[in-house]
Amino acid sequence: MPLKHQMLSVSRSTWIAIGGFAALIGGFVVFGLVPHLMTTMRLEREIREYRAQMEQSEQQSNEVRELSNQAIHMAKEVRNYPRLVPGNKDLGLFLGQLSHELDAAGMTDTTVRNLPPTVLGKTSQLPFEIHSSGSYEQFHDFLQRVENLPRMSSISKLEVKADDGMSGKVTVDMTLSIYSTHEN
Repeated sequence: MPLKHQMLSVSRSTWIAIGGFAALIGGFVVFGLVPHLMTTMRLEREIREYRAQMEQSEQQSNEVRELSNQAIHMAKEVRNYPRLVPGNKDLGLFLGQLSHELDAAGMTDTTVRNLPPTVLGKTSQLPFEIHSSGSYEQFHDFLQRVENLPRMSSISKLEVKADDGMSGKVTVDMTLSIYSTHEN
C-alpha cells in the first residue's frame, strides 16, 4: 500500500475512532449528564422552595404563637370586667356594702364622702374618700372584705398612721374608687 494511502487510511480510521468517541461522549452528555444536571437543578429548586415554605410556616407559627399569647393576656385583662364595671350602677348598694364591711371589720369613727367622678373614655372612675380608725388587724380584715365584694374597687390613695402610745390603733385615710360605664 502506498504511503499516502496508508496515511489517509490511518487518518480515516483515526477520524472514525474519534467520531465514535465523540458520539459516545455526546451520547453520554445528552443522555446521561444533561438529564442528571437537569434533575439536580430541579431538586435544588425544589429544596429552595421547600426551605422558603418552611421559613414561611415557621413565621406563621411564630405569629400564631404571639397572637395566642396576646389572646391569653387579653383574657386575663378582661376576666374581671363584669366585677369592675357591672351593669348595676346603684351606688347606694355599693356604699351600703362598704359601710357593712367597715362595721364588720370593727372599724370606727368612719366617714365616707363622694369625690367628683373622672371620665376615662367610656367609663367613669367614681372615687370615695374614707376616713376610719381601728386596729391594724381590723384594717387588714376590712381590706380583705373589700377584695371579696361583688363589685371591684381600686385604691388610689392610702395613708395609715399609727396613734401615739401602745394602743395599737391606726387611723386610715384612703381613696377607694369604683368604675361605671356611661353613655356618650
